[in-house]
Amino acid sequence: MHVPSQKGISLPAIIIIAGVFCIVIGGAFFLINNERAKARDAMRLSDMARVQAAFELLFSDTASYEGAAESGCNTKGMVVSQCNLGTYISSIAEIKDPGKYRYTVSEVPAADKYGVTFQLEKEYQDLSAGKHVLSPSGIR
Repeated sequence: MHVPSQKGISLPAIIIIAGVFCIVIGGAFFLINNERAKARDAMRLSDMARVQAAFELLFSDTASYEGAAESGCNTKGMVVSQCNLGTYISSIAEIKDPGKYRYTVSEVPAADKYGVTFQLEKEYQDLSAGKHVLSPSGIR
């Protein structure tokens, strides 16, 4: 008597294929999220470079950073987009964190100082993940 051979994929093979597929999708998801975080961090650093340039142009014109606080960022915790830097960054109102954080004033602009706090999600170049402050001396 001849037994017909079964055609198709067995249940254990389906489970193994599904497991491998899940691992590949999970890895891709992790890599994509990691790259998105790096892109947001790059945007944050770009924004901070623009803000720093605006503060330095203000200082160049007036020999003080105080003018940025005149009609805007005169209190700690305010968002940097409220600083009076529109002359130097036409789109200052649009400068905001690309993720879930905020760029905030940590040191009210005065004659020789200012501080803007921002946060990085991942280590980026020589900067660690976490909070950083932009000041006249750079990022710390």
